Amino acid sequence: MTKAQEVEKLRHLKKLGDIAYGCIACGDCRTAVRYTVGRYKVCPVLEQTPGFEPFFARGKMQIIRGLLEGKLQPSQELANAVYQCTTCGDCHATCHQSMDPNINLNISRYLDHTKIYEALRADLVDAGFGPMPRQSEVLEWCEKEHNPYMEPHEKRTAWIPEGVELSSKGDLVLFMGCTEPYRQPELIQKTIKLLLSAGVTPAVIHPEEYCCGSVALRTGARDLAEELALHNIQSLQESGAKEVMVHCAGCYRTFKKDYPEIYGKELPFKVVHVTEILERLLKEGKLSLKDDFRGKKLTYHDPCHLGRHCDFFDPPREIIKMVPGVDFVEMRRNRAAAWCCGAGGGVKSGFPELAAKIAGVRVEDAKEVGADYIVTVCPFCENNLCTTAEKEGISVLDVVDLFKI
Repeated sequence: MTKAQEVEKLRHLKKLGDIAYGCIACGDCRTAVRYTVGRYKVCPVLEQTPGFEPFFARGKMQIIRGLLEGKLQPSQELANAVYQCTTCGDCHATCHQSMDPNINLNISRYLDHTKIYEALRADLVDAGFGPMPRQSEVLEWCEKEHNPYMEPHEKRTAWIPEGVELSSKGDLVLFMGCTEPYRQPELIQKTIKLLLSAGVTPAVIHPEEYCCGSVALRTGARDLAEELALHNIQSLQESGAKEVMVHCAGCYRTFKKDYPEIYGKELPFKVVHVTEILERLLKEGKLSLKDDFRGKKLTYHDPCHLGRHCDFFDPPREIIKMVPGVDFVEMRRNRAAAWCCGAGGGVKSGFPELAAKIAGVRVEDAKEVGADYIVTVCPFCENNLCTTAEKEGISVLDVVDLFKI
């Protein structure tokens, strides 16, 4: 008996079937433009693909209904279309949205597009049609070494500055994530130096910190994601953590939204974003901002996992506004209507050319307002936007880069 036969068919979709039937196929998720709420188009993937139904929300919902009703069967062709989605959630933000920012239909409270796409991907994995080849390699490494970057697990703390000792137990724990320790060590070094200079010494739980599981969740490897999540929750609980501080937008979303569902109850610790801590320390006079950006225009890119998925918009903006002499400008598409960078949902690894095209559109948004710098708080966004932005003479920074060390 094959693995696909051993697993109940469509076990994840069946739990969420009623969500798919909330879609009335109106097509707003294809072309919605609502100037009064700052919405200018919806789906970044649709804009870079042939435009057929499977490449935006309405088509996916119809496919899901067809699967649930037995009119369609899982296939590799279907999987190839479904995985070309950044799971940015803009379709959810648009669905049943009115021209008035205070009026939305109640159906938007439960019609969670991203949630059902991820359930579909999980069922495609069960059926042997997902994830995409490169994503499979990444997930194998997550299982073997607890990170998606083909790096040895013991190198997760190689970034810690010489002479700095961090305990494995404490009230405040810094969840390092994978991208910064393995691919952007200078960024996490700046973060820890800032915290230490302000008298804040977080703990780290190495070697017990594993990948948060976001990569696995977004690509349908639900069993692996749950294993990683439960390990991290237990390890953080054993560390004595009362607050867990994260920087990566993907980690934040996973902790805030996915972990409570996997754990089955409220987490035994509070989850905070690093910019919340930095903003507080800045206002208390324990940190200061660089004076290098006078006369420059800075704009802020909302990471999908942080902004649209978790309604986290303000602390990064408040910090940028306090930088001496800068002109803070919003891109036309911002906050809940922000355009995706193109890297999420496994698209960066599975379809890198598509990810680059979407990044190009977001850089055009920054050019449109004359920005000299795009500031964000997501290492995935920063990586994906950098190459295109530099060609246009725009630098991409993290909020942490704005602080004096």
